[in-house]
Amino acid sequence: MANNDERINELFQRFVQNTCTREEMEELYTWIQDKEEGDLQLLMDERFNNITDTGKADTVDWNHMFRQIIETKRRAPVKRLWYRVAIAASVLLIISLLGYYIINKQTGRPKEIVKRYSVLHDIKAPQLTRATIVLANGEKIYLDSAVAGELARQGNMKVEKLDNGELAYKKTSAVGTEEIKYNTLNNPRGSQVVTLALADGTRVWLNAGSSLTFPVAFVGTERKVSITGEAYFEVEKNPKMPFRVQFSSAGREGTVEVLGTHFNVNAYDDEPAVNTTLLEGAVKVKSGSGSIILKPGEQASLSHSSQTSHPISVQTVMAWKNGLFNFNNTDIQTVMRQIARWYDVEVEYQGIPKDKYAGEMSRQSQLSNVFKILETMGGVQFKIEGKKVTVIAK
Repeated sequence: MANNDERINELFQRFVQNTCTREEMEELYTWIQDKEEGDLQLLMDERFNNITDTGKADTVDWNHMFRQIIETKRRAPVKRLWYRVAIAASVLLIISLLGYYIINKQTGRPKEIVKRYSVLHDIKAPQLTRATIVLANGEKIYLDSAVAGELARQGNMKVEKLDNGELAYKKTSAVGTEEIKYNTLNNPRGSQVVTLALADGTRVWLNAGSSLTFPVAFVGTERKVSITGEAYFEVEKNPKMPFRVQFSSAGREGTVEVLGTHFNVNAYDDEPAVNTTLLEGAVKVKSGSGSIILKPGEQASLSHSSQTSHPISVQTVMAWKNGLFNFNNTDIQTVMRQIARWYDVEVEYQGIPKDKYAGEMSRQSQLSNVFKILETMGGVQFKIEGKKVTVIAK
């Protein structure tokens, strides 16, 4: 144990002095990942005292040190940047704690360092779901206050909230009705992703700022649902009853037709196109512009004027479902639309940065930490005031 403490002290000192090698950064990163935040803070306090005793902490070039962690040449593969951003996300806690210790334990710190690493306003990632279900009779159920168990009955179907928070529609008897009753699941901005099992076993993940309207039970010759916003579907196979997803977004209307497959639909009104991405199986995307059959790893994009298909990074598209932001040569306005929906903030711009951004980071991070990582990529600064974020081009 003593040897391990000595090694961490050494790594921590090299980190502050900006002399860590890539391998040493990996070692320190692994140590950080294994610690709870409270435990890390206590350990950091002890190790900071060891470092300040050397008299070198006040000479740290913080901007250079942090940039060196995640900065990469523009021609380097994006994959390498993701790795460095992953390290940087964990190291951000060290930087913020160090900033606190230096400011409070030493005198004469430059004001610009205090300004860069102190958090005056912050917004936490969504901690719970604020979603609601509107039943066929108009009754509204708030999922955050609903306890696990049966929430409602409609005909021979019941709505359950499972112990893990997911929703499920299940039959209570074999006797049913031919009358189609519709429910709507609304998941507002600033809410955790909601998972739903439809009556046929199809599973749906609904992103923040989205809604799904669907039959309580599927009858007839098709299974039809409609969406606004973004959802990922894992469709239960049934060749005799095709599954169709209708979307309407800012005047762009269409249908995704499947038999059994995995796909994602992004149909937010504020996006420049409606994007359907196929992960497994096959789908046909139909609109007034014609129809496109997709293969796995392809995306159909419907704008106001045309519909096209192209290869796409599934990892980038599905990051939201996996609890991540993933940007791949992405402009700041696209980045901020995702952030605005997740953290439920309003965005204003003081100039539009021309830079493109690439990286992967947790959607569970506080907003200030997300912004710190983006700032280190260059060309932009952020200001948080209540629920308003100002993007400042540099």
